[in-house]
Amino acid sequence: MAKIKKRTFLRILIFTLLIVAVILFVRDWNGVRLLVLTPKILKYRPIIKEHASTHKLDWRLVTALIVQESGFNENAVSPAGAKGLMQLMPETAKELGVNDPFEAEASIAGATRYLRSLYDLYPKSPHPNRIRIALASYNGGRGHIKDAQKITSHRDDDPFQWWCLSISLGHLTEMDKKLHAEIWESGIPPHGYFRGYKETREYVKRVMKYYDRLCFYSKIVHKGKSVLSK
Repeated sequence: MAKIKKRTFLRILIFTLLIVAVILFVRDWNGVRLLVLTPKILKYRPIIKEHASTHKLDWRLVTALIVQESGFNENAVSPAGAKGLMQLMPETAKELGVNDPFEAEASIAGATRYLRSLYDLYPKSPHPNRIRIALASYNGGRGHIKDAQKITSHRDDDPFQWWCLSISLGHLTEMDKKLHAEIWESGIPPHGYFRGYKETREYVKRVMKYYDRLCFYSKIVHKGKSVLSK
């Protein structure tokens, strides 16, 4: 029993040192944050995997989302009133049946289901784009994404490509009233002006960076396990 525990400890130590070496070598500060949060990630990984699997999502994507949303702080509260690990707004939490957003598993379960529902809204988008558009919807709201798609189509661009939508999000401000008048009779986007478009663009970029790092480190760990098991 002692030998098994010692072997497990050595494996964890080797994996950790390997990842630290990679992070320091490439000066990967996103990786540094992931490393600091490793104990929390390992703590919640079984729950995240369970609900991600239920909704056919990559558990590493859900993990990356939590890192960006709350840094795995169960008691996080944003200035806008979003709460818990997944930073659910009160109205969203109510719609998802999450009575207590500070309860970690309930927050993960509800938000993972919500993320999947957003992903399903864009079946015409290629998978990498669907992920990014779903994340943008999670952060900026489905309504603003819908308005951006309308602008994208009006500009003869592809409303199912994230980079096109990303540009169109920037046209949802008061600065583009002339464009809005060409599209909507009221002259105003149906879901209002979107002043936080830069934040949403950056949000998608950061979540995807964390996701990419998690995928990369997972491969390192997998290879390490294969070597140590021989």
